[in-house]
Amino acid sequence: MRLRRQCGTARLFCLVLLAAGFCPTQNRAEIKAGMFKHHFIAEELPGDNDSGYGAPALADFDQDGDLDFAVLNRNDRIYWFENQGAENWTRRVLGPVSGGQLGSAVLDVDGDGRVDLTIGGFWYRNPQDARQQEFSRHRYDSRIQAEIHDIVTADMDGDGRPDIVVLGDRDGCFWYKIPANPAADQEWPRTTVTLDVLDENDDIHGGIQANGVGDLDGDGDADVVVTDRWYENLGAGRDWKRHGLPFGSRGPWGLSSRSWIADLDGDGDNDLFMVHGDQQNSGAAWLENNGQKPPRFRPRFLTNRAPGTRGSFHSLALADFDQDGDLDALTVEQEDDSILPAGAGPRWFIFENLGGSEVRFEERVILDAALGGHDVKAGDIDGDGDIDIASKIWNRWPGNSNGGRFHADFLENLLK
Repeated sequence: MRLRRQCGTARLFCLVLLAAGFCPTQNRAEIKAGMFKHHFIAEELPGDNDSGYGAPALADFDQDGDLDFAVLNRNDRIYWFENQGAENWTRRVLGPVSGGQLGSAVLDVDGDGRVDLTIGGFWYRNPQDARQQEFSRHRYDSRIQAEIHDIVTADMDGDGRPDIVVLGDRDGCFWYKIPANPAADQEWPRTTVTLDVLDENDDIHGGIQANGVGDLDGDGDADVVVTDRWYENLGAGRDWKRHGLPFGSRGPWGLSSRSWIADLDGDGDNDLFMVHGDQQNSGAAWLENNGQKPPRFRPRFLTNRAPGTRGSFHSLALADFDQDGDLDALTVEQEDDSILPAGAGPRWFIFENLGGSEVRFEERVILDAALGGHDVKAGDIDGDGDIDIASKIWNRWPGNSNGGRFHADFLENLLK
């Protein structure tokens, strides 16, 4: 019998709670087309260039009790959209952009009770009134040279406080210990996980997002998943040992994937759910942990049911979208002329976890509207107790159903 762990209901950041375990419910609703209603957060994002949009974030920036959405134009500014209802999002400036960044993470950096934003080498301090003031920008690493593709938060040294883990294929994979009282432009202590990711080494473009840092070997500390390998934390985040993973394929920008650590089969150890990214013909798989020390992983590749060849799955979020007590997996094909899907799409998919004694996932198309997404975020956006979805595009695709315009999207879960 699969184990079920009890957890409470939380409106804000409920995705994080769901990723940690299973939430039982009395009813089962099959995931299908029509379960999600599409709304635009923005039918036209600011910026008239093709530099791309990065750093998406879903958080309560204005402390009014609901989730807002942030995104940056890589040659312009960082913007956040105040959630005032499904059809009413007010655009505000968060702060100046700091180079062509892609990844982001939200957490309370300075401990003042407000959610801040971190991107490559910088953190943005949330003011007392985010509606009236821009966030103040502070540098935490002056050594960053290029795009930081992935950023996640995790406790790497076991001190009970969140740290920042980053990956950039022209800088490396590092983690940062956030000072107890971070000053305005204070360099944070940086520890190298690996330089394998560098272009001149193994050319790994992405791998730790969206939730690829966690305890894989059951020893209580956080390990790091990077596409076709994982790095075992041998002691307080200071020493690392590389192990292979039976996943990963190379696209135009090198090896790239999205990963999520969770106990998918309920046997008490953490498994992996992974999708390819930054390439055509992306696939998805869950990798079963065999429980050994160190563990080995058996891949279970998922079957495509909908027609056409898949594009780039540059998105992954696991949550209980149908509230049946297990984790489903969300991904989206991105809009990018060079790696578009063939024959259909771009589309939004949920691999529904069918439950039972064996782990089985079934592909469901939840949106087929010639609109793509990139680094999706999931959470209870409308406050009704189920999990919704927010995303934005990466770059311009003239063939989208929004007249080729840049857009950000909210998919409302209609389960409740």
